Amino acid sequence: MRKVAPLVLLCAAACGTGDNVVVGGVGESTVTPVIQFDDIQSVISGRARLFDAGGVAAGTSQVVIISNKPQLCDRLKLHPDYFRNPPETYLALILFFPATDHLGTFIPGRIGDEGTSSEIIGVKNTGQPVPPFDTNMPVAPFPVLNGSGYLALRDWSEAPDGEAVGTFYLAYGVPAVLQGSANVPGGFQFSGKFKSTVCTTLDGTLLP
Repeated sequence: MRKVAPLVLLCAAACGTGDNVVVGGVGESTVTPVIQFDDIQSVISGRARLFDAGGVAAGTSQVVIISNKPQLCDRLKLHPDYFRNPPETYLALILFFPATDHLGTFIPGRIGDEGTSSEIIGVKNTGQPVPPFDTNMPVAPFPVLNGSGYLALRDWSEAPDGEAVGTFYLAYGVPAVLQGSANVPGGFQFSGKFKSTVCTTLDGTLLP
């Protein structure tokens, strides 16, 4: 029987500064690191095609990605499968907006807001840290809970010098790999605001 380290809701402290702030956090588990965006290095946006796990096209989405990694747009261009086959450890909060190119407030799961969603990915190396060294970086996304909150978009542009501006208040569930454990609670709340820069090469990135 697999033992799972408890996921503990961290103190809801504001992380980030200025135009980009994320409030909320989750403690470490066996497959995920501490989830806390206290060092926001990239906030990018753009329109991307979506593909399921089998590579079948599933429409498009307007996407905002908040991460602790600098130059994220360049990293995604070099590694289009960055979010499915991580080349490094990282944190990423991904906001999916409907591909209808309009502003407003959207609720995950609400009729008329199809395409509204979010995931948080925290990647850590769970491999062998001593000889013989082994690298293993599983992807275990925290999925947004339908009807749990909102995403608000008050500015959107896909031009090279454009930006996306908005806010969010959402709750996330337990990663699928950890579901069923009595030690793992759910309903992790995150909120914040963002002002992104457009990533013109985002289309082609395999989003989770």
